[in-house]
Amino acid sequence: MSVQIETIAIQQLPSLSDGVSLFASNEWAEVIGDRLQAYEVHSSGGERLATFLLFHSSKLGVDYTITSPFAPHIGLDLRLSAEKMESRQSLEKSIHRAIAELLNSRKDALLEISLSVDVVDSQAYTWSGQEVSPRHTYHIDLARSKEELLAAMSSERRKNIRKAENDGLTVERTQDTARFQRLIEKTVERQGISMDREIFECLLNDPILQDHRDLYLCHRDGQDLAASLVVHDKDQAYYLIGGYDDGAGHQGAGTLNLWNAMLDAKARGNRIFDLEGSMIPEVERYFRGFGGELKTYFSIKKKSLVGRIASKLKGKG
Repeated sequence: MSVQIETIAIQQLPSLSDGVSLFASNEWAEVIGDRLQAYEVHSSGGERLATFLLFHSSKLGVDYTITSPFAPHIGLDLRLSAEKMESRQSLEKSIHRAIAELLNSRKDALLEISLSVDVVDSQAYTWSGQEVSPRHTYHIDLARSKEELLAAMSSERRKNIRKAENDGLTVERTQDTARFQRLIEKTVERQGISMDREIFECLLNDPILQDHRDLYLCHRDGQDLAASLVVHDKDQAYYLIGGYDDGAGHQGAGTLNLWNAMLDAKARGNRIFDLEGSMIPEVERYFRGFGGELKTYFSIKKKSLVGRIASKLKGKG
């Protein structure tokens, strides 16, 4: 089937009330801002087949296209009516081929996007000359009981939780974004992490996400120890970013935050808690300890000569 891609206004994206992923919704797009462009894939007859989001921006004169900051994927929302497996697979491949062609048509120095774990066929991007790499995350199945969730964890994660509770650490869901932001900013600065602070502040404060955002602070004796940002839609909860005070820290503070976030997500009716994973070995091992199911997703990259030089200057290779 022949398909076309057009830009659309964010208001034309599906809403969270339609049951889509948070990262595919017009609510998310409105919070992220005007650098996030919405796209529609449609048939030659005008039938909507999919929507997705790409973040276009520029830094130091270098244009780039990436997944929305803080999002795990581009929010590809497929609306396919084909029932036969072959027909559906062919249609999905046509959609991904069109997205790959769109990416190639842009003159960005750097392209780097991620697809969701639901996408299992990445051939169209390879065929288009883009670099396709597997990445991994962990999904916690919240259908399990509290006892089963704990039993699935490593002994180290369970020990973190018990020690934090025994040492009098307390977790609260807070609206105090200033306290929360201080811990995140300290961590970002200490670790040399690149973060879009303008968008981060929107994630913390925009009322659009009021019912889809939880800020967890773990503290003891008035001292904030760890902060964790979790967002959610109807189906899943997602751990987006965390931070801690390395001077007055406690090894179990962040773990206790996430444990409380998982229990809240379970009580809310979420099916999955997505830890979003990491390619850093120490962080991956930490996430693995929560006992989730390993999930694979695809990262799509392409760099021009300028992009490769810029990456090398930043020490990224």
